[in-house]
Parts: sequence; structure tokens; C-alpha cells
Amino acid sequence: MQDTDRPTISLWRRLISGATVIVFGAAMLGISWSYPTGSVSQMGPGFMPHVIAIGLMIMGAAVLLADLRDAGLSKGAPPHWRALILISASVIVFGAVITRGGLVPAMFGAVLISTLANSRTSIEGTLVYSAVVTLCGWLLFIVALGLPISAFGR
Repeated sequence: MQDTDRPTISLWRRLISGATVIVFGAAMLGISWSYPTGSVSQMGPGFMPHVIAIGLMIMGAAVLLADLRDAGLSKGAPPHWRALILISASVIVFGAVITRGGLVPAMFGAVLISTLANSRTSIEGTLVYSAVVTLCGWLLFIVALGLPISAFGR
């Protein structure tokens, strides 16, 4: 297919993606405007909302500029449903398991499910990767940082 044969997205549709992120960032900044910011060493309750809001607006502007620069923006491929479903399921599984099962089962399950989103991974590779990431997560969050999270259930 030649470049002239590609279907293009209209200008207003290209502007929506970046503009939406900018609007969300501006709304977040407006809501948190009255919160005390503090300083980097003494962060107030408004510090992180302000930083995140400004970051959103910068990213939205970058998306907007990138979309405007690519005049022949073609319609993308259809969504990867397998990846979308499995990544979403991994977040849900983590949230559902962490309180009753603990960090280790929640993390292992979430990583296992999310790596299955890639159809080219082997079962052995997925199991090894899940175990290594879970071990690193346990070492970081429970051993090194000492967070009050149960490793295995209540």
C-alpha cells in the first residue's frame, strides 16, 4: 500500500488525544491549586498533584505536537485484545489477591498473567520470569524497604 492509499485521520481527531490530556492536567492543577505546595525537602499536600498535573500537560503538548507534525497519520492497527484483556486482568488479580494472599502470590499471579499477553513467550520462560520478578519485589518491598505488607496471607 502506498502512502497516498492510506486512510488518514482528520485534523480534529488528531487534536483530541493531546488536548484531552492537557485538559485533564489543567483540571487537576486547578483542583489542587489551593493546596500548599511546600518545597522539595518539605513537600506539602499539593506538591505531587502539581507535579503530576504539569507533567500531564507537558506530555499532552508533546502528543499534540507529534500528531500535528505527522500530516499523513494513518489509522492504526486494530487493538490487541489479548494484551488489553490480560494486562487488565493482571491488575485486577493483584488487587484481589494482595489483601488475603499477600505480596508474593499477588505479584506472581499478576506478572504471570501479564506476561501471557505476549503470544511468543514460552510457559517455562513465563514461570521463570514471574518467579524472578516476584523474588525481586519481595526483596525490595518487604526486606529492603520494610513495608508492612504480608508476604503470604494474613
